[in-house]
Amino acid sequence: MGHIEHTNRGTLFLDEIGGLPPELQGKLLRLLQEGEYIKLGTSKPQKADVRFIAATNEDLDRLMVKGMFRKDLYYRLKGAWLHLPPLRERKEDIPLLIATFLKEFGGVDASRGIDEQATSILSNYDYPGNIRELRSILQSAVNLAQGKTISTKFLPNHLKKRKVRAMRDSRSASKTVVSFSEVEKEHILKVYHQMGRNKSQTAKLLGIGLNTLRRKLRAYGLE
Repeated sequence: MGHIEHTNRGTLFLDEIGGLPPELQGKLLRLLQEGEYIKLGTSKPQKADVRFIAATNEDLDRLMVKGMFRKDLYYRLKGAWLHLPPLRERKEDIPLLIATFLKEFGGVDASRGIDEQATSILSNYDYPGNIRELRSILQSAVNLAQGKTISTKFLPNHLKKRKVRAMRDSRSASKTVVSFSEVEKEHILKVYHQMGRNKSQTAKLLGIGLNTLRRKLRAYGLE
């Protein structure tokens, strides 16, 4: 008994439909249109009443242009269409998924099973491998932690490097950031010296009042 016969009067889920070979696309189209298929090893068509749900992460429009996916099958499958954005576009779902996978793999509550820093790193990653990648990361982390709280040390190396890089960037930013008053002082003094220490011309170029300039120069210790 094959999948079609077994699923008669039920639902068959076809994952990665974009990778279906061309010869099978024609057979699937016939089944969708006529409700018939020919069982392997026979020549007599058989009837089947099957509801199909198909999924893909491929761009089927692009595959059709390349002749890799049949247009008639595409429109036959597209009876109802649901677009699920990639995980990087719905990061608000990540904490919920973390909790679900931790429960699945370790039977633990997310609030006790993973620390805040690890959750933050996982929540800010773009996941080129989508939900499967998040699931794999957490399965590995649960295995490595052996019942301990999952911290960053149980995450893959490429995520640990993101943590180190973020800390380095933070330290670098804190060293280079200067206050607005320091920037203002540097600019005023630069213009003041360019104008040969002429207060009237400096105030005019800066667009401030002469008294304001004198007050600032006194604050800088120049008057």
